[in-house]
Amino acid sequence: MTSVKQKTIIYPWHQSSWDYYIKARSRNHLPHALLISGENGVGKQDFANRMVKSLLCINVNERSQQGATELDACNKCQACKTYDANANPDYLGISLLEDKQQIGVDQIRQLSEFLSYSRSFNSYRVVLINQVERMNQNAANSLLKSLEEPTDNTVIILLASQLSKLLPTIKSRCQILSLKTPQKAQAKKWIEYNFPETSNSEELLSMAYGRPVAALNIQPEEIESRDGFGKDILGVINKQIPITQTAKKWEKFDQELLLNWQITWVQNLIKQAISSDSNIEYSPDRSSKTMLELGKLKSENQLWKIYQQLLQQKQYIHTSVNPLMFVENMLMLWCK
Repeated sequence: MTSVKQKTIIYPWHQSSWDYYIKARSRNHLPHALLISGENGVGKQDFANRMVKSLLCINVNERSQQGATELDACNKCQACKTYDANANPDYLGISLLEDKQQIGVDQIRQLSEFLSYSRSFNSYRVVLINQVERMNQNAANSLLKSLEEPTDNTVIILLASQLSKLLPTIKSRCQILSLKTPQKAQAKKWIEYNFPETSNSEELLSMAYGRPVAALNIQPEEIESRDGFGKDILGVINKQIPITQTAKKWEKFDQELLLNWQITWVQNLIKQAISSDSNIEYSPDRSSKTMLELGKLKSENQLWKIYQQLLQQKQYIHTSVNPLMFVENMLMLWCK
């Protein structure tokens, strides 16, 4: 599969948020903290990177002072070159460390030290914190202090997929930019235009819940796994496969992926039950036949109950819950 990062791609569904950035910067009204929210797989990271590079670019800084509205980085100045080499002294990136479930307070403390430095180039200092909702309590409190005491010519950009997990006090000190998931037709057109070699765009969009960037990162083995998991749920319901055996099979698989697959299946089955329409949105994939079989075994009320309980399971993602127990609990929801 072609990687989005290998191409310079325009995301049409980002345009209104980019227009806001251009307007705010051109009028010298850029907030000191921006919170960019949106589902994983809609291009949040690429949007943030575009903004970071624009803020750091020396030539963009000069153009914006002259009232220009073309604010994409020049890719030629010293600031752009050092950013591309991961060596720009005016930039600090913070993200979840490998094998860690949360962003710790020591990582956020780097921010306070960074903000005390003088700027190296005639542009902004920029901080980008990815998956900011994954901060622990101490880290969140430390970030709050930095947001309460903004420094001149500094922009702190926060990326979040789940706003509900952020402290209200953090959200209240940021300008929130929401990157929406595009409509099905727009997402399909975007993939087919930019990645014409992708022959199964509808199937990939189905698996990625309509998120085009996530769709492009789906590997063939994931398609097989999704189909296999649906069949195993059907086998558990029909008492053809023991729950414990099935849970053991899937305990090392991505728990969030398993949960999201089920949520999407149940959402589509509820839509079908309500509309009595055989054309389920985002369901032209190999799991569709299995999903329809699941729908025959569960009433609309049962589906709603399963849906609510699956959503409750989301609170245990990224915690220390036992993986085997987590999968068993999900499978048991289908047998009640």
